Amino acid sequence: MDRPAKEFLAGFQKAAQLTQSLADSRSPHSDPTDYLRDVADLHGHSDDLVRRGLAVGCLCAMGKG
Repeated sequence: MDRPAKEFLAGFQKAAQLTQSLADSRSPHSDPTDYLRDVADLHGHSDDLVRRGLAVGCLCAMGKG
């Protein structure tokens, strides 16, 4: 596997960890779907493949990927 693919997958792994963390600690003050959408919007246009993988992972967690 080449370096760009590894970087993208590292970001995707971070999204999985974030999603699990949100599922484990549900807060009545914030909506996990809104949070994942905000993270995806923030990182989706980055040239950094880790950040882009994070964005795609968040979208997949929301069923949008």
